[in-house]
Amino acid sequence: MRFIRSTASALFLAASLVGTSAWADGEGVGNAGLKSIDQQFLTEAYDHSTEQLAIGELATRQGMSDHVKKVGAQIVTDETEALKKLSKVAEKNGLRLPKAPPAQDMATVARLTKLEGKQFDDAFLAQVRARDNHALTTFQQESKGGKNGDLKTYASEELPVIRGQLDQLKTGVTNVQPKAPKAQPPKGTTNKQPPK
Repeated sequence: MRFIRSTASALFLAASLVGTSAWADGEGVGNAGLKSIDQQFLTEAYDHSTEQLAIGELATRQGMSDHVKKVGAQIVTDETEALKKLSKVAEKNGLRLPKAPPAQDMATVARLTKLEGKQFDDAFLAQVRARDNHALTTFQQESKGGKNGDLKTYASEELPVIRGQLDQLKTGVTNVQPKAPKAQPPKGTTNKQPPK
């Protein structure tokens, strides 16, 4: 039940941010005029933001460490803004965004919902890292090779946000590395200093 509520609220938020005009099949010229690189980017950018928004929201409630809660909150802020911008680009260009996140993203959210404590924190951070690394490549490709000027601009503007999320993951590592053991003197010697 907790999964249904959290996922439903994240998806409702995503839908409300995107707005009805970008979702309606009958409105606008559609995506037929988009080059394949732009169509693929539009879909992947939407999928990235909706999944990140859902798991970020989950982390703010379910995360064990303060770091995970902070990362989750920042992701919610970042992806809420990203979806608003993407919606404006879609509306301006008469494009349709996907109607719902792919089943794979929903499965990821469902899997994370079942985890608790450190297990949740580790899985959440790993998922954010993997998703952001993939998005970094996708957004770089669009910013350099996209054919739709508005999507290229959107991709370029979002790249620093994605890099910022990755940096936040690096600076707040939750797993502390063990300290190296102190060097031991060779066998047959002692640490004691001879008397003076």
